[in-house]
Amino acid sequence: MIGFIEGALGAIRGNRAIVHTPGGVGYELALPLSVLAEISGRKTVALHVVTVVKDDAIDLYGFDTAEAKALFERLIGVSGIGPKAALAMLSTFSPERLEGAIVAQDVALISTVPGIGKKTATRLCVELSDRLARHAVQQGTVSGGRGDLISALTNLGFPE
Repeated sequence: MIGFIEGALGAIRGNRAIVHTPGGVGYELALPLSVLAEISGRKTVALHVVTVVKDDAIDLYGFDTAEAKALFERLIGVSGIGPKAALAMLSTFSPERLEGAIVAQDVALISTVPGIGKKTATRLCVELSDRLARHAVQQGTVSGGRGDLISALTNLGFPE
């Protein structure tokens, strides 16, 4: 499995880019639109990679940060959300905004992503909101009163 790639940026077509490694191999990766915009014009790139093996293909998905890669892996772990839907979510929202919407269980916002209906958005929120909230508290990235409340309750001995 490929977890990270660094090399010369080749052709960009749609939401895909080819990265040529020094060994002479070019890997085609699907990328969120924000990452494509960021790397356009660069000569070299370094990307965190998720390898998805299917019956008929091996697909590579690239991300600019380890956090975005981890969120993608969490998203595709939810029943009914495949790599294309997860990539669409990360193309529509930044990882921070998407995590915030999931933790806040903002089904209306999440269902604005093309291909994500209210049922899927609800399932996503139910399955991931607690895990993402705990992760945000551990990383110290929860802002506002909710983070303070979770921290206070944890300090009092309540489970996360």
